[in-house]
Amino acid sequence: MPARKPSSLIRRHDTAAESAQRNARESALRPDRALPISAPSRLDGHEQAAASWRRLMRVYGEIEGEIVTRLDMDLLVDYCILMEQIGEMDGMRCTAHKLYMALQEMFELARDNGDSERIENLATKINYSFDAIVKLDARADRKRALLLQHRQSLYLTPRARAGAAPAKKEQESPADEFEQMLNEISQGMNGGQT
Repeated sequence: MPARKPSSLIRRHDTAAESAQRNARESALRPDRALPISAPSRLDGHEQAAASWRRLMRVYGEIEGEIVTRLDMDLLVDYCILMEQIGEMDGMRCTAHKLYMALQEMFELARDNGDSERIENLATKINYSFDAIVKLDARADRKRALLLQHRQSLYLTPRARAGAAPAKKEQESPADEFEQMLNEISQGMNGGQT
């Protein structure tokens, strides 16, 4: 059975009793304190994770419905730390790739010079460098898969939001003075009945 959506994200028409029952269930699980806008202390020293936190809080603040509460704080902290770790891993991969390319150039130079001992030494280093890149890619892929799961839980993917987005409030245009006069005349002629 799929998880229940928050009542603010449901589009169908419920009876008053159903709506009241759903709201009562949700209120019973809603913490008194809201999520902090600034990054929690657990993200101290994690600049990128703290920046992710602030960005998420701005995005969630713009949404009409309440999607996350203080109960989701640990999940949000984990998400932010994962974002930082993936950034770090991408940096490590970039460095490993640069090293790989530099070793490759040195290998070609040694091959052109016929230095067999250096060729063998560089071939081993190139192999280690290549293995490091492959391992970093595998780790980053696993972290990105975990990040996707977090995103789905936090309504941060289009699929997670599909059918869950609240209907946009239609802005009522201010009534035209002429239209108001006609409505008053029409109500007067009908004896106040519409």
